[in-house]
Amino acid sequence: MRFPNLRPRLDFRLPSWPCLSLAGAFVGLADVVASTVTTTFPSVSARLLHALFDISTAALLGLVADLLVILLSRLPRKWHAYLGVILFSTLFLNWVMERIFVRQADVPLDGKVSLLLRLAFALGTGLGTAVLMVIGTSVGAARHRWSPLALIPAGVTLVFNFRLYRDDYVEAHSLASFYVLVLLGSFLSGKVLRANPAPRLRPRLIWAGAILVLGFWPPSNSVRQLLFKSPGSVGAWISANVFWTLPRTDAPIHPDVDSRWLSVREGMRPPSEARPTNEPPVVVLLTIDATRRDAILGEGRAAELKNFSKLMKEGAVFTQARSPGSQTAVSLSALFTGKYFSELRWEKFGKGRTRFDYPATDDTERFVARLTDFGVSTFKVVSLTFLRNDFGVARGFGEEEIVTEGRRHARGKEVVDPLVRRLRNAAPDEPLFLYAHLTEPHAPYDRGKVKAGLPKKCYLSEVNLADDFVGQVITALSSGNLARRSMLIISADHGEAFGEHGTYEHTKTIYEEQLRVPLFVWGAGIPARWIDEPVSLVDLGPTLLDLFKVPTPDFMVGESLLPLLLTGEARLTRPLFAEGRLRRAIFLGDLKVIVDERRKTVEAYDLAKDPDELVNIFDSEPDRVQTALATLNLYFENRRERRDGYTPIYKP
Repeated sequence: MRFPNLRPRLDFRLPSWPCLSLAGAFVGLADVVASTVTTTFPSVSARLLHALFDISTAALLGLVADLLVILLSRLPRKWHAYLGVILFSTLFLNWVMERIFVRQADVPLDGKVSLLLRLAFALGTGLGTAVLMVIGTSVGAARHRWSPLALIPAGVTLVFNFRLYRDDYVEAHSLASFYVLVLLGSFLSGKVLRANPAPRLRPRLIWAGAILVLGFWPPSNSVRQLLFKSPGSVGAWISANVFWTLPRTDAPIHPDVDSRWLSVREGMRPPSEARPTNEPPVVVLLTIDATRRDAILGEGRAAELKNFSKLMKEGAVFTQARSPGSQTAVSLSALFTGKYFSELRWEKFGKGRTRFDYPATDDTERFVARLTDFGVSTFKVVSLTFLRNDFGVARGFGEEEIVTEGRRHARGKEVVDPLVRRLRNAAPDEPLFLYAHLTEPHAPYDRGKVKAGLPKKCYLSEVNLADDFVGQVITALSSGNLARRSMLIISADHGEAFGEHGTYEHTKTIYEEQLRVPLFVWGAGIPARWIDEPVSLVDLGPTLLDLFKVPTPDFMVGESLLPLLLTGEARLTRPLFAEGRLRRAIFLGDLKVIVDERRKTVEAYDLAKDPDELVNIFDSEPDRVQTALATLNLYFENRRERRDGYTPIYKP
């Protein structure tokens, strides 16, 4: 059997319009088909609206490319036109891929050539657009029946784009969809130009007009949520970042919120009168990575966790504790500063693989620095590089012992041994605060006894390992004169997802599986009780200052939990928030409202009726939601970082 020569002559004609917008519609249609398999639609009308906007927004992206090609095609030479394609697509794709380009450029050679690599990445993606145009147009114009086989890679790309990393890397998904759009549009153009060199104008204008009307018509909040359940909805992602806006509200703030908490305050709050012990306290704060509440307090877990069971029986257990974010640097910065993410100054800091956005240059006083200034000895074990003082996340410790380097997560023994050693060396009358962060558990969950099987079983095995290290700290605090004056506070930086809301691990959302964390307080003078009051890690700074009789600065948004610990009946008045990955949430009683700045969506959940956050009540209970939304908006408008012309990054 003889096969024809599949090598077509290179065709450097730019794609004719509306071929790129037609290809965009096809990319949107492919996403609609894929979404139908994985998404549950509340009604037929919702399914139809989802399909309409998915196709129209992707077609709008293609139409913009069509218009650009029309302009470039008027240049006198073809190489001028292709140079324009490379330039404009370089700028566009650099805007789309900036976060990934910056991160990957910092990795090789300790970031010594990061600028050159960023330029190479940006130029390479732009050059890729031009190459795909040439390939697509050339294959499309080829005169043999096998030429459509060249589109198989485009189909494979769409399939993998939808199936891989569905819960993250929207930039890479957008790049893949855009490249498929360019290849398909160029191929279609080659076919059209060969069959009809002068297509009629009127149908093309009608098509363009329909796309403009539908593409620029912003969908409802509920339809946007359906669109963003798919990583391949590239048109929606770009539309949300260019011209969609968030739902606005003119409602007053929530009546149960004390408005004084919604603005920056100056002054000091005096320490509480009640004391758990009259001796100079020794307090250990231990945070455990990626530990969701039910990993310790879930059904059947107490039997496997000997040391946490001891804390449950002998100490205070907070059943509704939350992290202020779902990323370690974000949540721990909030803990140590008493401010949420966008209230702090975040800039690139570190070298090479450790270079990320950190609050290294933010001058907010960390509560540890106040303790140090008031004569309290402060000691920290650095298990993650960015927990060093100079990175700003946990700045202010008088002593720090670094047990890791680079991006390595120190093992529990490396962390606990120096912590216990410092406890044993504590002077009899020395007020002492110690902090350490355990990195078990953490993906890939390979440090526990269970090393194969379901990821959650491996994860829980690492939680069991953390329980052993907690036991060593309890033993050290229970010995000698420390027993009369020592306290242990244990919580987590954030939770961990195992498929809830389509996500895995952490940092990606601020749903409850990533925010609900355990919180234990145990030691001298702390009564055993279970406390149902909603609390946050931002409350720990004021609590620790209170324990050492140090006044709390009013800029800190948390409240001391010490009265609640000692009496069980204190009333907390501050609202609770969480923030991360361009999302913000407010908690008011059973109501949780999430604002997504990047997707331009709002979600609201009644956590008493819907603890899994599956039914968005934004449209069904507007009066209840609007006041919470107004409160959240006012808080972050008043308190976001805005000094010296600095613009917050908003994307940890």
